[in-house]
Amino acid sequence: MKPLCPTLSMLVTYQCNIECAHCGPYCGPNEKEWMTLNEMKNLISQAAELGAYNVVFTGGEPTLLKQDLITLLRFIKEETTIQATRIVTNGKWATSYAAAYRKLKGWQEAGLDELNVSCGEYHQEFVPISSVANAFLAGRDLGYKTVLLAAEFLAEGKGKYTAQMFKDAVGEDLLPPELMSPFVSEAHGLSCGAAMNYGRGATMLNPENLVYKEYDEISSLCPDVLTAITVHPNGNTTACCGIMVRDESLLNIGNWREQGLREILESAHEDLILNWIRYVGVKDMKDWLLTKDPSLKFSDKFLNICDLCAQIVYNKRAQEILVQLSYERAGDIIANKVAQDAAVYDTGRFNYGPTAAHEVQQ
Repeated sequence: MKPLCPTLSMLVTYQCNIECAHCGPYCGPNEKEWMTLNEMKNLISQAAELGAYNVVFTGGEPTLLKQDLITLLRFIKEETTIQATRIVTNGKWATSYAAAYRKLKGWQEAGLDELNVSCGEYHQEFVPISSVANAFLAGRDLGYKTVLLAAEFLAEGKGKYTAQMFKDAVGEDLLPPELMSPFVSEAHGLSCGAAMNYGRGATMLNPENLVYKEYDEISSLCPDVLTAITVHPNGNTTACCGIMVRDESLLNIGNWREQGLREILESAHEDLILNWIRYVGVKDMKDWLLTKDPSLKFSDKFLNICDLCAQIVYNKRAQEILVQLSYERAGDIIANKVAQDAAVYDTGRFNYGPTAAHEVQQ
């Protein structure tokens, strides 16, 4: 049976021990919103009942959970059917190899098996690259299934940090996830992405310094929508692992404090707009929107599929048109959904490894 919630991404708090200039969800030391321990357990239990394979702890900075993180990892391991857990952290706690090893060993014994360390141009203003390297090396030595440095950079020559600096600190040439074999049981590497000008970054980042792709290099179909469900401390539930998660958009599918996850997700899986993004694609959506209102403004270049999607789902006029008229494309959307699910769905359909869309801590 196809799971309603393959991945539950838990943005446990907006509080963070650093305050990056590009942060999508506006996280920082002065943010106070948290989920309670009981709320987190309840959400995990609901996700398990809906077929969740893994739980991702992110934020903000999820290591600020302290002992509650151990409690939650043990709860998942001992009291649910969920098979994998991941943390997305800035690595500030890895002040030495020994400190990183102790911390990661404790989390591993409690049930954690995947580590993503967010790093790059803006994180390293607050966290030494040596701490990122300590976390990576300790995680690899402990045999974590996934140890991924998820880095975001500016265009060449525009920033202080490069991918080579992280490779030098670790002492090896780290492969990006897309070059790793899908058959390996452990995956350790470096994912290089572009810093994005959303959230705090909308006013702090100069677009001229960003790394844009050619339009034909950007994917149109989003595999994250309806498979990586994110819950937030303000109650929002979003239909993907989205980076710009604190603002209202068409990706918001409900409030988990007011509804159960099953009710939210059953409705979301019937949503034409979300299915359009997943099964027909955002490029098609953009082109269709322009036929309805040629005055809509979109960039002529994009950072990635998330950038293109965001320019649609956060655009008030685009929202109006999609809500009012998306039924016009219902036939194509449903046909694509039926065809793709019938053609490709099997028990290995959902890729939870490092080549899956990983949560990037902004």
